[in-house]
Parts: sequence; structure tokens; C-alpha cells
Amino acid sequence: MKTIILSALKICAFTATIVGVSNAQGELNNKEVPSIENAPASVPIANAKIDKALNGYFKNATNIRWYEIKNNYVVKFKLDGHENRALFTKNGNLVYHITYGIEGLLPADVRSLVKSEYYDQKITRVLKVNQDQRTIWVIHMEDQKEFIMVRVEDGQLEETKRMEK
Repeated sequence: MKTIILSALKICAFTATIVGVSNAQGELNNKEVPSIENAPASVPIANAKIDKALNGYFKNATNIRWYEIKNNYVVKFKLDGHENRALFTKNGNLVYHITYGIEGLLPADVRSLVKSEYYDQKITRVLKVNQDQRTIWVIHMEDQKEFIMVRVEDGQLEETKRMEK
């Protein structure tokens, strides 16, 4: 399970690093699978179990787009003004959920923790990764000289990447 989480975090890092990449969920085969609400009668739809699961987890999701990835489905959607990605198994089980945002997405305690250590850096991107009842925050920052990426889980801050500009 740790491998899946690390893979999700690597995907998040890659996604946030390459601005404008719309299909950044690893091994997407670029085969969009319409959801039930958006499917023309002649197009096969995503599995009804995963459509139902999406509605159960994310009732107010909009701009829903499904993609097939091996035997699973990635869904891209908007929720509460934020871009989101979720990975579902073909049986409708949620594997992980990622919310993409900016500094305002961070809870006050996480923001304070990050700013106490990196007070001169500007927070440019925030990812909230939910998996297996865990919440991991991936925060991208920069100053005039470098880019820094950190992760926060259970109040523990870890620097994961630092690059010069």
C-alpha cells in the first residue's frame, strides 16, 4: 500500500511540475470513457458501479471526465472550485483522491507548520492526497533562487525536493 501512496505522490509531483499537462495520471491511455450523464446512446459508458461510487463520494462534482487506466478508472472533476482526480477500481472502490489547489486549500495548522520552516518561500501549489484514511499534503513553494517541495502528514513536515531556478 505504501507503494501506491508513493506512486500517487510521484504523480502529484510530476503533475504540479509540468504546468498545463492535462493527462498527468501516469499511464493513461488517453481513452476517455464518458460517464452515464454525458454519454451519447452509441458510446459505451464507464462502469455503473464506479459512476455510483463517484456520486457517493463526490455528490457535487462537475465537469466529470473518466479515463481508463489498465483495469481501473481515473476520474477528473471539479469540486468546490478545485480540480480533482480520483482512481477507482473497476468494482467502484476508491483507491485515492487528489485535490489540486493553492495556499487557501491548506488548513491553518498545516500552513503554520510550513511557514514556520519556510517563511520566505511563496506557496505556489497545494495537493491534498487522501488514501487509506490518510491525508497527505504536498506543498510546492518557491523564492527567487529555488523551488522546494514538502509533504506534511500527521503534523510531520518532510522536504522532498529542492531545485535551483
